[in-house]
Amino acid sequence: MGRWQLAREMRRLRGDRPVAEVAKAMRMTVAAVHRWETAGPEGMVPSSGTMARLLEYYAIDGEEAAWLRHLREQARKRGWWQSYTVDKYYGTMIGLEETASRIQLFGSQLVPGLLQTREYAHAVVRATCPDESADVIDQRVEVRMQRQKRWASAESPKLWAIVGETVIRQRVGGTRVMAEQLTRMIELADSPKLHLQVIPYSVGGHAALEASAFQILRLDEIDLSVIYLESRRSSLYLEEQADIDDYQNVFDHLRTAGLGTVQTRELLVKVRDEMRKE
Repeated sequence: MGRWQLAREMRRLRGDRPVAEVAKAMRMTVAAVHRWETAGPEGMVPSSGTMARLLEYYAIDGEEAAWLRHLREQARKRGWWQSYTVDKYYGTMIGLEETASRIQLFGSQLVPGLLQTREYAHAVVRATCPDESADVIDQRVEVRMQRQKRWASAESPKLWAIVGETVIRQRVGGTRVMAEQLTRMIELADSPKLHLQVIPYSVGGHAALEASAFQILRLDEIDLSVIYLESRRSSLYLEEQADIDDYQNVFDHLRTAGLGTVQTRELLVKVRDEMRKE
């Protein structure tokens, strides 16, 4: 959150000045100035010396300068996940997840990471990363388990998760593992921190047919919403208001298409019990 906020402040301070003008004054490249103003994994935190020169150039002093220096220190802090081998895109998502006040997500293929059992998570990572060593797979699963623990113990965020029926019927890890995963989802469905919906096959077409998965993360503290889109080799973060509005509209349609709380729980139990009989 600190990096996101710092980037926004850097852009605010520049105002109408051309990027090239600031770069020349700082004796830096235009790309460097852009990276100071870019949040997420593509961004860069100015060094302490550069920050001092920027504040002088922008004629910022007193309490505002002290706040910006504090913000820079916050932006440089390492997250707990950085003790693991985590790529910067995934690390950025974890950082946003840690500080979000609300998360809305949709998934058409997989149980959301915050709801996965260890065995299910291990089966997912093993299947999607077939060439990785056992140690790497175990580490990736452990990061997911740590995310769950921190989410469960924190006051926020509230999670609203909507998944397609394929998610609860695909036997990831085998029938036993999947039945245990469904049991876990049934238990979590009673948590005040989770609102879970399933979109049944009977719905047919719905608003997210062309989007396999997305998250809307809301950070009330800095009045920021971010869309997180993950692909196999990279991730994308969107914060333009038009993108936020579009994905929020899609999510609202999915809420209408999904089963209610009671019906969702009944379907989870039904599918779980069918698997147990096999």
